[in-house]
Amino acid sequence: MTLPASSTSQPAEYSAVAQEDTQQGEHDPPPAYEDPPQVFTQVVAEDSRNRRPAQASRAMPDLESCLNPTRGNVICKLVSAGIVVGVAIVIACMVDSYHKINEGYVGIYFRHGALRDKVTEPGVHFLMPFIEDYKEVRIRPETFSMDPLVAITKDGIENTFREITAITTIRKDKLVFMAKKFGMEFKKALVFDRIKEDLRIFCANHTIDEVYNTMFLDIVANVRENVKSSISRLGEDGIEILNLVIPKPEIPLDIAHNYKQVKVQWTEQLVATQQQKTERIKKETELIKAVADAERQKAVLEITIQERIIEKEGAKNVSLINNEIKKAAENNEADIAKYKLEKEAEANNALYTDKYIQLNLAKSLSNNTKFYFSGQQSELGSLFNKILGN
Repeated sequence: MTLPASSTSQPAEYSAVAQEDTQQGEHDPPPAYEDPPQVFTQVVAEDSRNRRPAQASRAMPDLESCLNPTRGNVICKLVSAGIVVGVAIVIACMVDSYHKINEGYVGIYFRHGALRDKVTEPGVHFLMPFIEDYKEVRIRPETFSMDPLVAITKDGIENTFREITAITTIRKDKLVFMAKKFGMEFKKALVFDRIKEDLRIFCANHTIDEVYNTMFLDIVANVRENVKSSISRLGEDGIEILNLVIPKPEIPLDIAHNYKQVKVQWTEQLVATQQQKTERIKKETELIKAVADAERQKAVLEITIQERIIEKEGAKNVSLINNEIKKAAENNEADIAKYKLEKEAEANNALYTDKYIQLNLAKSLSNNTKFYFSGQQSELGSLFNKILGN
């Protein structure tokens, strides 16, 4: 069933209750709504369209509205420019304050051109942007080759020293002091200028022969000690000289030629001296050989003589032993004979008594027929008188 013409001419914003009252007044049966929620949806849609301008008035103006020459557009432009400038300033500050100190270096800082007492280690650091500045200073050992140096000797000869090389290192705790006192080129003032000065002083106090020949090896030690003393006095030992090389100087060509001739003669003398040494060594070798032979013969002779002495001493000992044996034997025989005689004497003493002697004398005299004697006063008479008794 279709709606009446009066209903179709009504506006879209109508309610379901009003429509129902009208239909009941006509005593018609209620119409069949195919999609009643569409009516509410349409009303909501209409309401949302009615409220949209109010909400849009409270939102931030878009790009199109900002481009229009109104007061709100000017404020929008100023705010946007301020934000951009602020972000740019922050980025510029970060870029200017950020810095990196490499390994083997330290950083020193300047504020408005004045050196601060701040020293930083290797790594990433930040400083006050647009106010402070920094410089990297190398503290690891550094090799530096100096420019050619001209020096005048005591006798007025000009020498040129080339490729003078120095290896130095910096003490970190003395870095700010040296930079404040001598500037960033403090190495030049404390080391290289002092090397030049001390080398010129050494040459001025010595002759060309001493500088070029006899005392050349003393130059490095002398200059190094003087430079160390100057660094200690002026820079509080802030720089350490690890090595110093001073090559032999270049001297005038005529003097160099003379030195060359001297060296040639010196070489010839060395050859002659070496020949003399060789001959002397040969003679000494022959003498040593002769002495060795004589000593060898002497040793052999001594051994032979010693053998003979030992042989004679052996024979002597044998003879002494034989003599001792013979002496012992003879002493033994003598003792035996003595003992025999002693025993015979004892036996005779026991046998030859006065009676026995008289008896045997009588027997002996009995064998003689005649005796001539002149009484008891004669020798024979006195003998008989003693033997025979009264």
